Amino acid sequence: MRASSLFRKLRKPFTILLSLILGGMISSFLFLWLAAGEIYDYQDSFVEARDGPQIDVVLCLAGGKGRIPVAANLWQKLRMLEKRAVTPVLFLSGVGPHANEETLIEQGVSKEIVKSMRREDVVFEKVSANTFENAQIFSSFVHQKKWKHVLLVTAGYHMRRAGDILRKAIGPDVNIYYETVDAEHFDRHQWHKDAYAIRVTMIEYIKWLFYRYSY
Repeated sequence: MRASSLFRKLRKPFTILLSLILGGMISSFLFLWLAAGEIYDYQDSFVEARDGPQIDVVLCLAGGKGRIPVAANLWQKLRMLEKRAVTPVLFLSGVGPHANEETLIEQGVSKEIVKSMRREDVVFEKVSANTFENAQIFSSFVHQKKWKHVLLVTAGYHMRRAGDILRKAIGPDVNIYYETVDAEHFDRHQWHKDAYAIRVTMIEYIKWLFYRYSY
């Protein structure tokens, strides 16, 4: 009887607690569902960069599949512009300790583009292991080389956080342009419609919020 009586006394507060937990989880999911798309609130601006000021460096955050070939193709397009006085630098950030010209071909960059590159045209940054380290190491090059116009190349879900971290690292006097590498089977404009895209978007949104309110 005592155990039964105790159970009856605890059942109501336990039910209330469980309801609050479930309600909190549902509310959190709905919030993320409605708000997470904010990370895609930016505009690709390669055309603006191409037709505007001369880009000093194409920065590729190389942690994701397909980013290096896209960055190399953009670098080639900029290099071929007749109005350019100086060839931009292709800066590959976080490529790992053994990266070299062969790595570019292995990643899908055409042999013609690789052959057109001089040693001084490409920086293989082999130390950084995350976005913060990408930005900090790149910042030292920006200030040393006095670069003023950067074309940032990364995945759409990563762009907003990467851009904010990069902006803080290099300061307000350097222009940052954006160009998205669309991940395979991932449409950032339709992210609500795919389970994988939903998971990646929500996780990245949480990371972005953490950065915004912690740094």
